Amino acid sequence: MRIVVSVIQKKGPSLVKHFAFSSRANQGIDIAPVMVIGLGRFGISLARELTSNGVQVLGVDIDPKVVREQAQFLTDAVIADCADPQALAQIGVEEHKHVVLAIGSHLEASILTASNLVEAGVPDIWAKADSEAHGRILSQLGVLHVIHPERDTGRRVAHLLGGRMSEFAEIAPDFGVISLAPPQWLVGAPVDVAKVWREHGVQLIAVRQGDTGFVPLVDATLLTPNATIVAGGSPKALEAFCR
Repeated sequence: MRIVVSVIQKKGPSLVKHFAFSSRANQGIDIAPVMVIGLGRFGISLARELTSNGVQVLGVDIDPKVVREQAQFLTDAVIADCADPQALAQIGVEEHKHVVLAIGSHLEASILTASNLVEAGVPDIWAKADSEAHGRILSQLGVLHVIHPERDTGRRVAHLLGGRMSEFAEIAPDFGVISLAPPQWLVGAPVDVAKVWREHGVQLIAVRQGDTGFVPLVDATLLTPNATIVAGGSPKALEAFCR
């Protein structure tokens, strides 16, 4: 993986500096490239979880020192002020389906950038909010996914970005629990819980079908496409299971 650090200037030509790093990414989260704007604690946690799972990540921050420090963990890194719509256009925001706005403490920059992303037509925007009022403003601007860092960790959001899981909870670094609609190959045939564990490393835990509550997911259960199942395993095993 080659790391590219691009310095975007508001005036004059763009300066591009190339840094060569060697990295091997494991295939885990199967989604299109993601742009992460704001490389603070939350943003870099999210970005590093994505890149460690094989996702191409463009990290963006206004602070050159932060970008240079974090570049080795990203696919590409850019210094830019995304409150400026011209800067967003220069770094190719229109080429990204998924954008995470991880600026939280700088309210004006967050709101301006969110507005620019909505106007640019980005289809899947996730934005960090540092308060309920901040979150309401982001929602009113058209942001569909508002992140509250007191309950939404960067790792959790990374696994929710693909849209296959409706919930992800990290129990330990190598074990998580998810809820999701059952994969197509599990629908319509009697479930073999032990076989799923042997072949996929995923433990089926519970299921909700129709208007009933959750019940244990046991052998011979017939799952419908509209069911919700709960399963546990390593993050990589869970991502593969969802495909």
